[in-house]
Amino acid sequence: MEFGRATAPDTFVLERTLKAPIARVWSYFVDGDKRSRWFTGGDTLSANGQAFSILFAHRNITSEKPPERWAQMESGEFPMTGRVLAFDPPRLLAITWGDGEQHVSEVRFEFTAKGEETHLKLTHTKIDTEASLRDFAGGWTAHLETLASVLAGKPANHFWADVVAAHEAYETRL
Repeated sequence: MEFGRATAPDTFVLERTLKAPIARVWSYFVDGDKRSRWFTGGDTLSANGQAFSILFAHRNITSEKPPERWAQMESGEFPMTGRVLAFDPPRLLAITWGDGEQHVSEVRFEFTAKGEETHLKLTHTKIDTEASLRDFAGGWTAHLETLASVLAGKPANHFWADVVAAHEAYETRL
C-alpha cells in the first residue's frame, strides 16, 4: 500500500504509479460505469464547469462486510453532487467535493504518462478538520488500491481491509 502525506493542515497529497496507460487510467476517473468499479458511480465527467452527481455504493466494489465503524455503509447508497473545476484530458481533472456551500473541498487529479504506466498525483484541499483529513486519506488510499487491482484485472475484494489498514497507518502518519 502506498501512503500519502499532509502538506498543510487542510491538504492531503497521494502519489502513485498505476500499471496502465494514461488513456485507460483517465477513463476510470471520468466514465461513471468504470469509476463505479473502484470508487463511485454516477455521471460521466466531460467538461469544465459541469455539475455532476455521484453515488457511493460500496457493495458494488466489494462483497466484504464493512467494519463496525462503517457498518451503515453496508447496504446504503450515498449521493453527492459536485462541479468539475478543471477538465484537460488525459492530464488533469479537478472537482469540488461535498454538497452545498458547507464543507466543500476540492480534489485535483494530475496524470502523467510514464510509458505504459501512469503517474497519478491526487491533491485534496480545503478539508475542514484534522479528523476529516485522516478519513479522506484512508478512503483515497483504499480506493486507489482497489483501482490498481481493477486495472491489473485482479479481484478487488479487499476494500474494507485496505480502509482499516490505511486508517490505522494515518493515525500515526498525519
